This record gives sequence, structure tokens and C-alpha cells, in this order.
Amino acid sequence: MSYKQKTVFSILFLLTALCLAGFQVSTAPSEVYPEYVIMEGDFLSIVAARFQTTVDEIVQINGLADPNTISIGDRIKIPSLRGYSGTISTTNVNLGDSLRDIAIKNEMNPADLAKINRLSSQSELYVGKTLMIIVNQNEPKTSYGSLSDTTRLVEEAIRVNENPMKIALLNDMEGVWDFTDRQAVYLAERTDGLRPSSPISPLLSTIEVKRMPLMQGEAAYVHVKSATALQLKGNVLGQELTFYQEGSDPTDQYGFFAIDALQDTGLVNLALSGVDDSQNSFDVNQKIVIEPGLFTYEIVMGVDPATLEDHTNQVDRDALAGLTHSSSERTWGEKMSYPVDEPCIVSNFGNRRTYNDGNYSNFHSGVDFGVCSANNINIYAVADGTVLFAEELPVHGLHTVIDHGWSVYSTYSHQSEIFVTPGQTVKRGDLIGHIGNTGRSVGPHLHFEVKVNGIYVNPLSWINYEMP
Repeated sequence: MSYKQKTVFSILFLLTALCLAGFQVSTAPSEVYPEYVIMEGDFLSIVAARFQTTVDEIVQINGLADPNTISIGDRIKIPSLRGYSGTISTTNVNLGDSLRDIAIKNEMNPADLAKINRLSSQSELYVGKTLMIIVNQNEPKTSYGSLSDTTRLVEEAIRVNENPMKIALLNDMEGVWDFTDRQAVYLAERTDGLRPSSPISPLLSTIEVKRMPLMQGEAAYVHVKSATALQLKGNVLGQELTFYQEGSDPTDQYGFFAIDALQDTGLVNLALSGVDDSQNSFDVNQKIVIEPGLFTYEIVMGVDPATLEDHTNQVDRDALAGLTHSSSERTWGEKMSYPVDEPCIVSNFGNRRTYNDGNYSNFHSGVDFGVCSANNINIYAVADGTVLFAEELPVHGLHTVIDHGWSVYSTYSHQSEIFVTPGQTVKRGDLIGHIGNTGRSVGPHLHFEVKVNGIYVNPLSWINYEMP
């Protein structure tokens, strides 16, 4: 654009801004403060450290007679954030998010968002990072969108029936020439449910990692919704992601991955790419954080030494290594059920274990359900599926594996009897065996596991939470 053209646009922009009746930009009074809602486990010392202030300052501006009487649900002003109004909340960084994108989605100024969270560069926005935001319920809600490679601001303005100069003013821009491709923008003060495309690519409407924060021993998934069918590929933690469509909709896809209970914590790379039938493509690489799980240590005594020998473990591994096929249809519904009548848990998933007072070189790969009453011996399928394996192994004892689709399996160990055979279709709640004491076991119990992409994950998460 020439200097003359830019001058003309600047004049038009100023004239338009002057004519926009009722559209005003104002600053918050300097003596207002945002409010934080006290959560379970909060003490004023914890809140003060979180917001880089002191207990004395919090007490003073809130007029607290006794700081020890705060309760869950109380709202307190935060002195270190003077000049902002609203309620302090949080949001998680997701795939492709920039500071500006997050600010616009949460109706904040990017500079304010960076200041509140003490951010100095885009590299700090790894997937899963929790950011503080300030929600102002009194301000009008605005929709947002993004500019694609081919759509400029004027075209987008026409699409939403809005003045392009007003959109420029909403986004603190000098004029329409200041916008760049794939930039998230405020569109207008609208409530029409407009769904924008993702800033990553105009091919995408949704791309996000679900089940955050990511923790050792848990499963997560990437959810992708697109304008047209895409061939997707991904990799995280060395796992090649397989994407499955939900029902008959090829534009709605999910790819599950698992975090090993012994996985190192910290930042790892997540790569994702896709292409449509016209060879339009996208790719994204972003860091994602793995947080530590909450595990304890336990000693298991009286284990048959023969089941601890290396060759017995290898027999189990070899027998189960071939179970790689999985249905493209998920059959667990929203969540799984308990596999027993009385869920009496005697050992949790992920516990670091020593057998017969040896080294803590093992972790518990499932949840153990004990026999809490004489009648509590039935084992049930936790969801619909297909039996892949049903025989005896040195470590797992009488062992059953059921495929629930999308590379998700449930397994049942140490049984006294098995009532199903490989290839058999089962329904949620079908009786598939009896609790026993076979294999590496020191008493009657059911060792129940869930595996995702061949990796053991916390079974209780699949019972207690929807996936997806």
C-alpha cells in the first residue's frame, strides 16, 4: 500500500471513529480491584503468595477484622491487581493459542493478560499452562473470529454485517491494513453464536487437547473439528496418534494418547498435521506439560518368587504384545462401570511397589478390588466390547482382555474362573468371571486395568469421568 493510500485510509478511519455513536473507550478507575473467590484449601498466605502481595495488604483493603475467618466462597479484593475490575478466574492454554488469541477469547487486553500472568514471551504459552484471567460480567460480550489466508478484514466485516473500521477500532488497530493472516480478532458486540475458525488454520473450527492438566498415569485426547474431512496425523511421547471419527461425521475426530505412570515430568513436544482432499494442509508443533501423579509406596510380602523371575514377566509381555487390533467404533459410552458388585479398593493405580521387600522398581498397573463379603466374587464387563484374550499367564493369572474400540482395552487378572472366549461380544454388566488368587497374587482379588495405546492408565478415571 502506497503512502497516499495509507493516508486516505487513516483519514477515513478517523472520520468513521468519530461517527460511531456510543462507542467509547474508557479506563478503569485506579482504586478498583478484581475479586478472588476463596476455594477449598485456600489460606490468605497462599492467596498472597499466588498474587505476589502480602496478607497485611489483603487484610487492609478488604477491611478484614479477623483474617482467620475467611470461608469457601468469600470474595476478596487483590491489592496487587489494582486498576482492574471483575472476578479472577483461570483458563488453560490450548493448541495454537497465542497471547492475543487467549486475550480476545476472554475479552481482555493482551498487555493486561501478559502483565497479570508475568509473561515475557510467546514461548511461555505451552499447552496446559494455567493463566489467570479477569472476567467482567458488566461489559457486553463480543464474538471473535480469525482471518484466514484468503479472507481480509473487509470481507470478514461484510460476512458479519459490520463496519470494518469499527472492527479495527475494537481491536486497537490503526486501520484495516494492520491485520494479518490467521489473526484472532474481535468482530463485534454480537450474540448470534458465530463460530470462528481456529487461528491455526481456516481448515479447523476446533482443535484442542482435552483432559488437562496432563498427569502421569492418565489418558488424554486431541479433539479436531473441521470444515471438511481431514486426514490427520499426530505424535506425542513417541505415540503415533490414530484418529477416529465420532459416529458418521468425518469432520469430528478424536485421537487418544496415554502418559505412562513412570513418564518424566516437564515439557514434551506435540505434533499434529492434517490435509484435505484438495491438498490444503496445516501443521502445528507446540510444547505440552506433563505433571506428576499422586502416588504412594507400598510393600507386598508373601509373593511366590517364581512369579518375580524375569522369564515369567517376559511370557506375559509376549502373550499380550500381539493385542494391537482395535475397533474403529468406541463402545464404552460416556464412561465405564465398576467391574464388581462392591468396589472395595485395596490398592490404587500407580503405587510404587516392592515385592518381598525388594527394590521399588515396579508400579501398580491397575486397581485391586478385594473380596469384601462372601458374595462379592463376580466380575462384570465394564462396558460393551469384544473379548481379545482369555487364558492363564504366569503373572496375571487367569486373564481377560476386552476391546472397547479406539485402542482402549479393559483387563481382568487373577481370576479363579473365566466365562468368556476370544471373539465373543459382551455387553456392559455381563458376568465374565470370578475373583480368584491365580498368578502373582497374595490373596483373592481382582486386578483391574485400562490400557490406552498399550499403556496402563488410571482405571478410576474411566469410571468417574466422561471420555470424551
